[in-house]
Amino acid sequence: MKSNANDRRILVLLNSLYTGGAEYSTLLFYGWLSKRGYDIRIVCCKEASPSYDPSAFELNDAIILKGSGFRHKLASLRTLIHEFKPRLLHSVLFDANMLGRFARFSDKSFIHVESLVNEVYSPFRLNDPNVTWLKLKGYQLFDWATQLFGVDHFHANGNSVASHYREKLRIASRRITIIPRGRSANAFLRDSETRTAIRKEFGVDDHTVMLVAVGRHEFQKGHDTLLEALAQLKTPANYVCLIVGREGKFTSVLKDKISSGALDGKVIFTGHRSDVAEILASADVFVFPSRFEGLPGALIEAESAGLPIVCSDIANNREVVSENENALIFPVDDSKALSEELNVVLSDATRRTAMGSKSLEIFEGTFQIESIHERMESLIQTLLGRA
Repeated sequence: MKSNANDRRILVLLNSLYTGGAEYSTLLFYGWLSKRGYDIRIVCCKEASPSYDPSAFELNDAIILKGSGFRHKLASLRTLIHEFKPRLLHSVLFDANMLGRFARFSDKSFIHVESLVNEVYSPFRLNDPNVTWLKLKGYQLFDWATQLFGVDHFHANGNSVASHYREKLRIASRRITIIPRGRSANAFLRDSETRTAIRKEFGVDDHTVMLVAVGRHEFQKGHDTLLEALAQLKTPANYVCLIVGREGKFTSVLKDKISSGALDGKVIFTGHRSDVAEILASADVFVFPSRFEGLPGALIEAESAGLPIVCSDIANNREVVSENENALIFPVDDSKALSEELNVVLSDATRRTAMGSKSLEIFEGTFQIESIHERMESLIQTLLGRA
């Protein structure tokens, strides 16, 4: 049974509108939900650049919480809650989750749901020079304690993510609903004009295999492993590799890898792009070397573009791809194994075509956006009923 208009007030709390997969999926869903008569307010802990434009998702401008510290931002959030009177607060990513939890401690007028979108406590994080065991355990303890009373329900974007938090935070299965990410069909699939224009921009001719990796320059995304693998390639096939995503803490490491691997002219950093769908539709192979993920939207987008995939062996990736049908899989951080798989797809055009066809089949059967949105709305309706 549908709730009335007064019961459809939802406050969506994000760290920022930074150009990441979690932010994109959230805005995509709530833009769709807004058109179905829900009253949506997008609120961010801070501004960011580059960032998504809410109007592109048919949403109103985001509200930025006032103040520079946690206490001031919490006060700002409580003021918004008092004025807007949401029936549900949906938070995404750590800072937003903490603010949502502390607001919920003292206010029982709304339901607080959090999206679990990443495996924050993956052991691979300890290989990141910016993370220590003590710091990670401290976050985990704080996360566990505050979720007990500050969260009513969790949405996980994949089975692996749900299992991760059941183990790390002891969250009961009844408190987690699993709904994967979805994506729209790639509107530029088999568009020869777009393919020609994109490849011309990057100086890629029809006889060159265009590899694409999508993700910000961070330890998590494993682009250093990709660059090491490219330096070891033995195939005579000509290729160019585009790394699409904003700069980050790992940019200098990646630039050093390009220099040491003699990859100048072979690897192109595109920076943040708003035309990722067009780039994917113009590519020949998608490479995804992440060390840990949630359910990877980038892989789903690659499948919607009908691309063969080479990806790391993590459970999250395996939820999206089918090994040896549309994807070749290599052990995390194993640049030699990745190089061998790249040799296979670079040298065999027939296999690339067959794998790409399977990618499109998987996308159309599992990750079409409309059915995913309908499942998410059903969850939202159930939670609004509890409010």
